[in-house]
Amino acid sequence: MDYLKKVLNIIFGFSPIVVVILAYVLSGFYKIHIPNIDKDSLGEFNVALYSAALMLLVNLLQFLLSSSTSIEVEFTSQKGVYNNIEMISCPFTLESATIYLYIKLTGNPKKLRNKKLTLILPPNVTAQSIPEYSDFYSLDNSRSSVEIDMNNFFNKNRTNFLEKEGKEIAFQVMKSREEINSLISAELNKKTNVNFEVNKLRLTR
Repeated sequence: MDYLKKVLNIIFGFSPIVVVILAYVLSGFYKIHIPNIDKDSLGEFNVALYSAALMLLVNLLQFLLSSSTSIEVEFTSQKGVYNNIEMISCPFTLESATIYLYIKLTGNPKKLRNKKLTLILPPNVTAQSIPEYSDFYSLDNSRSSVEIDMNNFFNKNRTNFLEKEGKEIAFQVMKSREEINSLISAELNKKTNVNFEVNKLRLTR
């Protein structure tokens, strides 16, 4: 999803140049004649007209391809400390570590209600809930993954647009091996029409 977003941004970044070239090509093939515009100005008028029409088309495509619904997740190893760092290192203190994450939701609540985020832990690491935050997630039977239901982050009767509304939650992890150096995997179900952004967290000894 992030790769596709970058590609689209590059394509749309070059769109003004492409629009001008296409406008000149189209005006050469077919000129639109408007009363009261002399022949000398007709070429410039057609280039301007085609440019405007093509830019409207580009803007429409950009709007249709960009999702207005987004789920942003940021991991950290320190409560309340979020610095938009791409990779976070979370060291164990003896046998345990606490993982904090902030989840921000944007969009229509109806589109977010069926979204679930699953955090898959590396081998030899198990999760343990923290009572203060346990209402926001559930652990599987083996405690090897954490499931976070987006329904838990806003009132079920909510109908108006969510604008980067979220909450910090946390859980603990326990290790059963001396050496740990692995990433937590974050997977979102039903990614269609949802912009999903998440940084990375590496569990270390």
